[in-house]
Amino acid sequence: MNGISDFFGELTIWSVGVRLIMATLLGSFVGVERANKRYAAGIRTFALVCLGSALATITGLYFASMSEGAADISRIPSQLLCGIGFLGAGTIIVTDRRQIKGLTTAAGLWVTAAMGIAIGAGLPGPALICFVLVIITNYYMHYMTRYVENHTRTMEFYVELERSAVTELLDLIKDKCGYKIESMERRNEAPIVEGDIILRIEIDMGRRIKHSLIINDVMELDGVHYAEEIA
Repeated sequence: MNGISDFFGELTIWSVGVRLIMATLLGSFVGVERANKRYAAGIRTFALVCLGSALATITGLYFASMSEGAADISRIPSQLLCGIGFLGAGTIIVTDRRQIKGLTTAAGLWVTAAMGIAIGAGLPGPALICFVLVIITNYYMHYMTRYVENHTRTMEFYVELERSAVTELLDLIKDKCGYKIESMERRNEAPIVEGDIILRIEIDMGRRIKHSLIINDVMELDGVHYAEEIA
């Protein structure tokens, strides 16, 4: 372990090369999960963010060594994380159905930058631990998140239906199922079927129920042409 620490503690060409390669590889592996889901920020984006963070951190350490410790070595990492915040903000969008997309990607970019900073600073151990935790979070906690979201007692859904079906929909929610309507909003987007109206409805079911069952019940109503839960 001391040999590894000594190797990464020096700013030699070999040490710097290994750090940059490590940052590129770990960053690209983090981006695989985003690429599999067809997000704009994929393998190359995450690899470049991690690589750039590592190189900038190494440069800061080099400046500090050249100035015999007079340079502020925390300035570049702090500015890096702020800058990545702007990059991450560009991946967050609000859809026409008011769904927020890209928060996980933005958080992933930010933590990948922090991982690159750790690698650049000569801390491969913490960087590897961070990498493993990011992979676990992205790949395995996704299922936990989906389960929790699909079994909450409140849900919000988007529905396109004929005007004549609105009363039947409300009867299903309030009378047949006994749910409470927390809010209902009519939207102005263009529906799939011309002449339909679009509603955004939030309901409180009073107990935990699998949300897909409710969507299926709504879709079975005559006059309902499209329905989906809003995450």
